[in-house]
Amino acid sequence: MKKKVLSLLLSVGMVAGLLAGCGDLGSGEAPTADDVKTEEPAVNIETTSKDAEVIIRISNGSAATAPFCVAQDTVFKPEIEEASDGKIAVEVYYSNQLGNDTTSTEALRSGDLEMNNTSTAPLVGLVPELAVFDIPFLFSSYEQADYVIDNGLGEYLSNKIADKGIYVIAWNENGFRNLTTVEGKEVHTPDDLKGLKIRTMENQYHMSAWSAMGASPTPINGSEIYTSLQSGVVDGQENPIPNFYAQQIHEVSPCITLTEHIYSPMLLCYSKTLFDKLTEEQQKIVRDAGANYTIAEREENRRQSDDLQAQLDADEKYTVIVLSEEEKQPFKDLTTGLWDEVGKAAGDEVMTMLNDLLAESTK
Repeated sequence: MKKKVLSLLLSVGMVAGLLAGCGDLGSGEAPTADDVKTEEPAVNIETTSKDAEVIIRISNGSAATAPFCVAQDTVFKPEIEEASDGKIAVEVYYSNQLGNDTTSTEALRSGDLEMNNTSTAPLVGLVPELAVFDIPFLFSSYEQADYVIDNGLGEYLSNKIADKGIYVIAWNENGFRNLTTVEGKEVHTPDDLKGLKIRTMENQYHMSAWSAMGASPTPINGSEIYTSLQSGVVDGQENPIPNFYAQQIHEVSPCITLTEHIYSPMLLCYSKTLFDKLTEEQQKIVRDAGANYTIAEREENRRQSDDLQAQLDADEKYTVIVLSEEEKQPFKDLTTGLWDEVGKAAGDEVMTMLNDLLAESTK
């Protein structure tokens, strides 16, 4: 029996150094000071795979029902294990068992963990070009996002990430972020946002966008969203539908406005140090499974989003406000300044590529 043990010893000093290395945490759920404890016990994971020559552990920050976890279990894992005749085993871990996005990303870079599924957040400090995904209303549809990412932008950014010791195996998605607000505070226009405190991540671009639209952005740890809404600390929050539904956030913010203001990709990543130790055949198996995983994960995310939206719309306890493109335009107009702000951080090269691909996607 082959055993591998992952020991992540998280002290205040280690976490502080890790966060400093990642810089601005971009578009994911950034850890806050509340997440850092003075003492954190080692996380020891003993593999359950007895006969495999190679064991791939995947760290996920969400529960098994999240779209990207579902696709790992139903497509990525079985395809690799079948194609390798069981010589490669895939172990999927959920709910930050192996650390949050930031800590697991550092474990990849140091060669202590094979894979993780992460937002672009912990990578923005390493690859500033990833900040492009913080531009409000960047994509008008899933199809446009697919076109831009799959026709050059994803490969360009993957190469930048590879320079930092991480291979991107698959571009999948967290999806479009939408607004939910407490009862009696429906949002149809930017005027409805005036005076509302909207929970955001501690992300300078997201906060700037909500300020521009007239709201008061209020950074709060993701684990505190429900109680903050329930107690009146904030009037609303924003997340993709599967995310807020899984956390039951809609129960305390039953007014749901489909703003689709930010599209958040997710990345299935592999440690460069460990991937380079695989044989060419093993690498091909992983990459082929990753390509199929991308398709499956996007389909699962969109299916869950549509199904949950329909459930919420059919339930009299909730108000689902679907904004037309004309109704979204005033929100877009107020956030156009973010293009320049993000562009300065991301750089001219990636912005030129982005604009070219966006223009192509509308032809």
